[in-house]
Amino acid sequence: MLAAVLDSSVLTAAFLKPDGINREVLRRAGRDYRLVLSEAILEETERVLMTYERIRSRYPCSDEDVRAFLGALRGVSRPVITAWPEVCVVREDPDDDMVLGAALAGGADVIVSKDYHLQALGSYQGIRIISTQEFVRMLERGESG
Repeated sequence: MLAAVLDSSVLTAAFLKPDGINREVLRRAGRDYRLVLSEAILEETERVLMTYERIRSRYPCSDEDVRAFLGALRGVSRPVITAWPEVCVVREDPDDDMVLGAALAGGADVIVSKDYHLQALGSYQGIRIISTQEFVRMLERGESG
C-alpha cells in the first residue's frame, strides 16, 4: 500500500476546513494509503492550531477539539514515528527537514505538502513531494508511488 507523510500544513488545513480537499485526503487514510506521521509533525500541527492568533480568531475551535483531532491522527497513523534520521536539506526553512526525516523513517513513497520549500525540492531520496491536488489525482489513478 502507498505510504504518505502529510505535513503540518495539510493537517492544519484538514482541521480548519472540514469540507476541503485536505480533509478528504485525510479521510482516505488507511483505506487508500498508509498515513505516516511523526511526533514532530503532530507537535507542529498542535502548536499552529493552539497558538497562532490569526488562526484562533478566524477559526474558533476549542483546545479539546484540537486535542481530539490529534488523538484521531495518532490512531490512524500506527505507529507514530518517534525517532528519525537527522536531515539537513531545506536551508530556507530547517524545520521542514523533520518532514523529510519522518518520510525516510516511515518508508514513505510520497510527502504531501502545501509548503513551498518542500514542494520546490520535487523529491528527496526517491520520495516524491507533491501537493494535495496531485496526491488526490495519484490516488484516483491507483498509483502506488
